[in-house]
Amino acid sequence: MATRTVHGEPKSLNEAINHLEYGKQWEAAVLEEYQSLIKNDTWTVVELPEGRSPISCKWVFHLKFDSDGNIVRFKVRLVGRGFSQVYGIDYLETFAPVAKLTSVRILFAIASVEDLEIHQIDFITAFLGGELEEEIYMEMPEGFVEYSVNGERLVCKLGKAIYGLKQSARIWNRKLFKVLKKLGFRQLASDNCVWINDETGIIVVIWVDDLLIFGKDLRKIEEFKVEIGKELAMKDLGEVEYFLGIKVIRIRPHRIHISQVSYLNDILERFGMSDCNPVSTPLATGTRLLKNDAEAVDQHYYQQKVGSQMYSMTSTRPDTAYFMSQISQFSAAPKTTHEAAAKRGLRYLSGTKDLGITYDGNNGLEMKAYCDADYAAGEDRKSISGMVITLAGGAISWQSKKQATVATSTTEAEYVATTSAVKELIWIGRLLKELGRDAINQKVLFNDNNGAISLAHNPEFHARTKHIDVQHHFIRECVENGMVELKHCGTSDMVADVLTKPLPKETHWKFVRMMGMESVDEFKEWECGNTS
Repeated sequence: MATRTVHGEPKSLNEAINHLEYGKQWEAAVLEEYQSLIKNDTWTVVELPEGRSPISCKWVFHLKFDSDGNIVRFKVRLVGRGFSQVYGIDYLETFAPVAKLTSVRILFAIASVEDLEIHQIDFITAFLGGELEEEIYMEMPEGFVEYSVNGERLVCKLGKAIYGLKQSARIWNRKLFKVLKKLGFRQLASDNCVWINDETGIIVVIWVDDLLIFGKDLRKIEEFKVEIGKELAMKDLGEVEYFLGIKVIRIRPHRIHISQVSYLNDILERFGMSDCNPVSTPLATGTRLLKNDAEAVDQHYYQQKVGSQMYSMTSTRPDTAYFMSQISQFSAAPKTTHEAAAKRGLRYLSGTKDLGITYDGNNGLEMKAYCDADYAAGEDRKSISGMVITLAGGAISWQSKKQATVATSTTEAEYVATTSAVKELIWIGRLLKELGRDAINQKVLFNDNNGAISLAHNPEFHARTKHIDVQHHFIRECVENGMVELKHCGTSDMVADVLTKPLPKETHWKFVRMMGMESVDEFKEWECGNTS
C-alpha cells in the first residue's frame, strides 16, 4: 500500500475535526488511536513531579492510498516531540537499524530466479509496545486534557514507547528481534535487518514497521504470519504491491519490475513540473557544475528539490546517480545555474517517470560488476568514481562519488575506484553466502583501464605508486586470495561510465538498458510478446 503526502491533510486537531469533507472520518480515527493507546496501558495520568518538565506531543494526520490513488485509510498518530527530550534523563541509546535497499533489491533478484513468493505485513501501532526504561512525562494529548482537583493540569507518565520518542525505534527493533529469534530465525551478520529461517527457507526484511517475506512455500509463509500475529499486532497486506513507495510488478514465474511512478508524479506536482517539457538525459553532454558568482537562490527550496530526487535515485533510478552527485554538492549555497540543473533533472524524470529496474530470472543468478573513473573531473581536480553491480539482469547496487583525494594519473583514479567497488562486491558475496546462494561470476569485476588492473596484480612498491594510501592497496590482497577477479572491459561496454560523466543520448540510453532498466509498458509488452 502506498503512502504519500497530500497538501490537504490536516495540520492540527481542530482543522481535522472541522474538515468540510472528512471531518467525521478524522474524528473517528483520532478516537480510535486514543482508545488503542489507553487499551495498551501506554501511560498513567499523574501530577507532574517537582523539577521535571513534560515533553510535548501532537496529533499527526496522514492518508493512505491504494495503487489507484483512492483513499483507503485515515491514519492518525499521537507523536511525542522527541526534540524536547533531554539526554540522560528522557533517553540514552537511540540507534535502530533498517534494511539496506541493496539487500531488498538482491532479494527481488533472487525471487525472480527462484520464483519466490513475496508477501508484506504491516505491524499495527508498532512503536507502542516496547517497555520504557526511562521515566518520561508527557503533556496530555490535545482534546483529552485532564485536571486535578486542585485545577492543576495533569500529565502522562509513559510506561511504553510512542511514536516520536528518540528511543522508540530502538525499543521496537529489540522487541521484533526477540520475536524472530523465538520463531527460529537467524539474523544475518552482513545486514542485521535481514533474517532467515533455515528450516522453512523463509527470509524476512525489516524496514521499521514493515516486513517483506520471501519464501518458496506459500503454506509456510501463511503459517509464519499466524505465528508472528500471535506475538505482535499486524495487518496482512498479502502479495507485495508497494513497499517504501516502490511499485512491484510481477510476471510469473521469473520477471519482477520495480519503479516509483506514483512517487515521481507527486514530486513533479509538488514543484509544478507535471506538464514540463521532458529531456532525454539528466545533464547535457559536457556540462560541468561549478561554484560561481551567479545569483543565489532559495537554499531550502533547492534542498527540497535535491532531496526529493535523491530518494528515487537511491531506490530505483541508478541512471540519475551521477546527476545527483553533482547537484547535491551545492546544497549549502545554490545559485541559478545549479537551480537550472536541478530543474532539468525533474524534466528528465518527467519523461522517464515509469522507468524502473527489471530482474529477469530467465538469465539465472548471474552477477555483473563494473567500475570506472573520470580523471580530475571535479572543480577541485578530484576524480569521479562510478560503480554498478547487476544481478539477474537488473541493477542492485550503484554509486557515483567524488574521490577523497586528488589522483595524479588516470591509472591511479581507476585504481581507487576499483578498490571501492571491490569492497561492495565482497559485501554482496557475504550476504549471498549467508542466504545460502551463489551467483555466477560473483567475484568478477570489470574495469576498462589495463594500468589499474596491472597495478592491482603487481605488488611492487615503486616510485609511481608509493604515495597511494595504503587502504587502496587492500585490493591486491583480495586479488591474491582469489576474493575478486579483475577483467578488462572495453570503454564502449563500460556500464559504469554513465555514473562518472554526462553522456550523449545514445550512449546514455545504451548503458541505462544494460543496467536492466525499462518502462512499465515495455515490461508488460514482454509478457504479451511471450504469450502470443
